[in-house]
Amino acid sequence: MPLYIIILSLSLILLLLYIILYWRSYVPVKDAQPQSTNEQYPGISVIIITHDSDSILQHTIDCVANQNYPDFEIVVVNNASSDNTNDVIKRAAKQYPTLLRSTHLPQNRNGILHMTIATTLGVRAARKEWIVLLRPNSTPKDGLWLSSIADAINQGYDMCIGYNHYYTIDKTKWERQATRWYQRRQLLNYRAINRGKRKPIEACCSNFAFRKQDFMSNGGYGRWLNLPNYHEHLYATTFATRSNCTMLMQLEAQVETILPPIQELWQTEQQQTRKAYRRLSRATKLRRCYYSVLSILYILAALVLILGIALAMWPLPIDNSASLIGDNCLWLNALPPIPIIAPCAAIVFLAVSLIHLICKNHCRRRDNKLLNLPLVNDPSYIMENDDSF
Repeated sequence: MPLYIIILSLSLILLLLYIILYWRSYVPVKDAQPQSTNEQYPGISVIIITHDSDSILQHTIDCVANQNYPDFEIVVVNNASSDNTNDVIKRAAKQYPTLLRSTHLPQNRNGILHMTIATTLGVRAARKEWIVLLRPNSTPKDGLWLSSIADAINQGYDMCIGYNHYYTIDKTKWERQATRWYQRRQLLNYRAINRGKRKPIEACCSNFAFRKQDFMSNGGYGRWLNLPNYHEHLYATTFATRSNCTMLMQLEAQVETILPPIQELWQTEQQQTRKAYRRLSRATKLRRCYYSVLSILYILAALVLILGIALAMWPLPIDNSASLIGDNCLWLNALPPIPIIAPCAAIVFLAVSLIHLICKNHCRRRDNKLLNLPLVNDPSYIMENDDSF
């Protein structure tokens, strides 16, 4: 058999392998999940770690306080704020005396805001069995936010990662790029968890629930004290198992998170996130670059196809294919002419790729339609109360 036939066949095999691996990893976003019939209400402590967020903190506290859940509390950790955050906390404590408690973390000598200490302080101050981390720039989409987390807890999960719907005010180019970056990595984490109940590859610093006893027995974030932020990624990937972690994507479990209004702040946040990614295990890094490896596989299949077409059009000087096939009569009966084999392989390659691309874009639009729902909280409220926007 001629060499170019083998190479063209290899390109189609690589393309088929790429499509099989891609759709095997794909998990569609579900509109709703079945609710558990168990009516237990585990105690939940919502920990809000804030730093210079006096303009949006009150709105976040109000949204959490209005949750339709019987057994929860709010713990606010003031992480060395220099604005009027302390006054906002005092007013909120008078407004919700039985619901809200607060603690304060002074700034250290180096001026570094370590989220490790702030999170540990908030977890120690919590009085409930379960911890839910929430940032001041995140607000629940629905009044059943805590109920959806409790439903997952009743199903036997020890770690719950909720979806964050990131949005912007000005909708500039860098803001659209940032929201797409956050969404892609959350979808990757969702599919990694739900594909055969694998371990997560990250956990957002907001809308992340775990058991207080597990956090204390595991030493919290103690092994990552050299990192200033985003220890949730490492905690989830280290202590989660194949069966005790889930990611909640339904509307009731989502929170709306506003991006930093300044591009430099988002770039700093992105750099800190990637710095935390470097500490992930090798297996987790491989799961994170799963789709990148698939893209390389597709490019390799395309290059092999081009190589096969080139060999079909311009065969090598030394070709033993004639001795294997025989005379001209056998050549014509065994294989079609060379100019037909190469275009046929290219047409099949492009047709299969086009069908795959159409199906992938359709599924992507369907997932985005379920995730990027209209905002529940009015952004103009934040714009009126924040002078930085």
